[in-house]
Amino acid sequence: MIAQTSALMPAMIVNNDTFPTFQLPEVVVVSKRTFANALEQARFNNLKRNVMIVYPYAQRAGTIFNEINIEIKSMDHKRDRKRYIKQKETELDDLYEKDLKDLTVSQGQILTKLVARQTGISVYNLIKEYKNPISAFYWNKMSQFFGYSLRDVYDPQENRDLELIVESLEGNY
Repeated sequence: MIAQTSALMPAMIVNNDTFPTFQLPEVVVVSKRTFANALEQARFNNLKRNVMIVYPYAQRAGTIFNEINIEIKSMDHKRDRKRYIKQKETELDDLYEKDLKDLTVSQGQILTKLVARQTGISVYNLIKEYKNPISAFYWNKMSQFFGYSLRDVYDPQENRDLELIVESLEGNY
């Protein structure tokens, strides 16, 4: 036997009739993307595949960045901050170095954009702040050799396709 349960629900009265009301969550409707030609669609699909590969790393980078900032704010001495950052760098090298070395050039470029998106700071400035300016200069020159710059900040308008893909991964679209 099924027991009846009573629950109070908001109601609206119209012409002596009572109608229960319910608030539905917001739904975003996005039209299907159309492409000018097959090449443009292939480029978008390739971008989406690469974003799906590197997005978890960018998310983790944002989390680690916030953890490091919280931890070093509580440290009084510069020496303790440097030691902590060096320790985190060693841990991260052990965890991610092999995976990140296996990324393609375009995946590396996307990763730098997504890290800048997650942290709000360019990768160049992250390296400069947490490592040293010489390392930042070196890695920026290396990235320029491959056709991009670590100094680039993330602009959602400039990277519309990238933003669209990330928003869909985050469930916002």
